[in-house]
Amino acid sequence: MIKTLIYTTENNNSYIYDHKSRLSMLIHPDLKKAHENPAEADTYYLKKYEYLKRHGLFSEPKPSTFGSLNESMIKESITKTSQITFEVTDFCNLNCLYCSFGELYEGFDERNIKNIDINYAEKMLKYIFKLKSTSKTKNLIIAFYGGEPLFNGKFIENIINIVNTLNYKKEIKVEYSMTTNATLIHKYVKLLVKYNFELLISLDGNEKNHSYRYYRNNKKNSFHKVIENIDMIQKEYPEYFKNHIRFNAVLHNRNSVKEIYEFIYGRYKKIPRIAELAFDDLKSDKKSDYNKLFHNKLESENVFKNENTDLLDIMHTELSTYKELTNFLKYNSLNFYISNIISLLYGVEKYLPTSTCLPGGKKILMTTNNKLLPCERVNYKYAIGEINKEVILDIPKITQRYKFYFDHIKNVCKHCYSNKFCNTCLFHIKGIDNVDSKEFICEYFCNSKEFTNRLHRIFSFLEKYPNDFYQIIENEVIL
Repeated sequence: MIKTLIYTTENNNSYIYDHKSRLSMLIHPDLKKAHENPAEADTYYLKKYEYLKRHGLFSEPKPSTFGSLNESMIKESITKTSQITFEVTDFCNLNCLYCSFGELYEGFDERNIKNIDINYAEKMLKYIFKLKSTSKTKNLIIAFYGGEPLFNGKFIENIINIVNTLNYKKEIKVEYSMTTNATLIHKYVKLLVKYNFELLISLDGNEKNHSYRYYRNNKKNSFHKVIENIDMIQKEYPEYFKNHIRFNAVLHNRNSVKEIYEFIYGRYKKIPRIAELAFDDLKSDKKSDYNKLFHNKLESENVFKNENTDLLDIMHTELSTYKELTNFLKYNSLNFYISNIISLLYGVEKYLPTSTCLPGGKKILMTTNNKLLPCERVNYKYAIGEINKEVILDIPKITQRYKFYFDHIKNVCKHCYSNKFCNTCLFHIKGIDNVDSKEFICEYFCNSKEFTNRLHRIFSFLEKYPNDFYQIIENEVIL
């Protein structure tokens, strides 16, 4: 049962958090005593406590109410798709030890050095452009993914030509993006610059940090070629480099948050995105190998923070606790109520459990085997459609499948303290296919102790950086 919580920060300040009202409030420590041991409480704070109880705090809350999925929601979500991602090829010239398509993981189609079929990709584009013609959303991102996308650069050129033909009236604002290991950029840099590709380059730090990203044919570190190509772009296309290049680093046992920031920001004045090793779809017999590679991001950040480096202020908004605070304030601030005024007026707040995107809500991925997936982070068995003679997206079937998950997971979510600001995708929950079983357990379930620890961490951070509150509230608008 979800109850009002009392917690303290590192500065020993006491707060209450009420799940129903989403209220967080600074309190006197004696109010905690009135709650936990009324017989020994001061009369003044005992009266305050009783007052709060009369107004809904510390009372038994009503179960969380969740919304229900229907076909029109799925259809609308697909119609509004803002990104199409093409798995350009399943081949990569690198063989990164921790790659999500490598030997540590499962949940993807067999890699057969297969390129995507341009004819099927064209069908997908025509389908999306037809949807866009009737949609109010006229923006479209076309992304290229792999493998290494530039291994099949000809496909990318062909897609651009097809898009130019389909969009000859310029009714749709099209942007291009790509995730790349940067080893082949020199072959296509003019094309990338011409069409202002948003590039996310994989770079794990300095040469030692980057040493898990080695060539498939000779196991040599790709670092020098990657740096050569990045330096070339920075020198020859400085404006493009400044506005369209970002970096992504994977944290592992050969690098650290500090080393990654020092190298990438020190050399390129760019703030990289840092990700832990993925745990989803890890093979059961590879846990030992995974544990040897794994490096906890929060722990590495704490080491970085204790260094008192000048970089700390620059990287501040990338810290995990800042992200955690941002997510908390998104759903526990005035912004939330302004953006959900209808729910407020009717007194009923309904939402789908978890933070799972509806199909097409953010993107659709087309694989080399013509499968359609909600995104590149989802196990291939959760395809939502395919392309044969035509694009097949069976709305009733998709709705039935998602509704099965939502209708059963809500029985777990209603007891979870994170149910109003969950970050979990259904398809990352181990055993989600057995969600209707009594034995089902969500590994992301948050009980009162875990949530109290989270509140302690968030508000300790907020007390240390109070200006973050105003920055987040001003910049984060819930749509």
